[in-house]
Amino acid sequence: MTTRIALDAMGGDHAPQATVRGAVDAVRRDAELSVLLVGDEAALRAELDAAGPSSDERARLEVQHASQNITCEESPVEGLRSKPDSSIKRACEAVARGRAEGLVAAGSTGAAVAAATLNWKLIPGVRRAGIAVTLPNRKGGYTVLCDAGANISCKPLHLYHYGIMGSVYAKSMCGAVAPKVGLLNVGSEEAKGNELVRETKKLFDGSRLNFAGHIEGNEVFEGEADVVVCEGFVGNVVLKVAEGLFEAFSGALKGAMQEVQSGDPGVVRTLGDFLDRFRRRMDYAEQGGAPLLGVNGLCLIAHGRSDARAIRNALLLGARFTRQRVLQKMYDELKAGGSHEDVA
Repeated sequence: MTTRIALDAMGGDHAPQATVRGAVDAVRRDAELSVLLVGDEAALRAELDAAGPSSDERARLEVQHASQNITCEESPVEGLRSKPDSSIKRACEAVARGRAEGLVAAGSTGAAVAAATLNWKLIPGVRRAGIAVTLPNRKGGYTVLCDAGANISCKPLHLYHYGIMGSVYAKSMCGAVAPKVGLLNVGSEEAKGNELVRETKKLFDGSRLNFAGHIEGNEVFEGEADVVVCEGFVGNVVLKVAEGLFEAFSGALKGAMQEVQSGDPGVVRTLGDFLDRFRRRMDYAEQGGAPLLGVNGLCLIAHGRSDARAIRNALLLGARFTRQRVLQKMYDELKAGGSHEDVA
């Protein structure tokens, strides 16, 4: 059965060219995937003609017109209110009405979070949604960090739910067995941390989760925890620092590569292979998008700078998420783990 993912085709710095070309490449690579392109119909059809999909691919690329777009400079809530025909709102409505099984959005993160929450509501028992990003670790796998920016005013219950949902995501999508959940803190000692961290730890200690205790910032990339939980303000800083460090390190490696270009071909080839593997593990475009965990549907948040490759990978990730029934697994685990509704 074909999996259909809606795409806010007007969102992102390089839309609509990058979004359309990414969608074409995604359906080319996944014969069971179809994409609902939401945005300015004339612009999207022009980009489709330029991309030149085959007749089979074109049949799995549907266009839905939306005359407005919410920019990153606008207030998300005000944008949704003043622009009722925005592409992100129409894409969320398409999922709510069963026309698509999930959504990919590379535009305003705030607008995507607000639109998904307003249109789909939250999973029963969940109070706040959080963005889960996957970061490469030293053990060769990936660590899920949640929240990476959706909720900057967290309460212990929010972080507890991020731990449950992040654990399901790590197991279903990253291959983790009995995922270890860590709580990001300024130290590993029991007494360290603010009130939020101390109260959250009490919830984790009494839960069914495989709780690994406190995780310090330098341990996020060690792989000692498969899931690292933190409030959105801190998580977003961690994510942006990681991205900046990757770009700086990648630039230094490219410089070293240029210095040996005239040397031994075998050395050049070996360094080139290393750089390619390094880029693929670290580059956000290889993951494509980060799921907004907690909303009653699949919303993948893509980077605003996403190119066609990133959009393609986000759509393919959305198809995998849907086929793995990750949302249903989160329902089941939250119910089994207890909602702790009495916790503030």
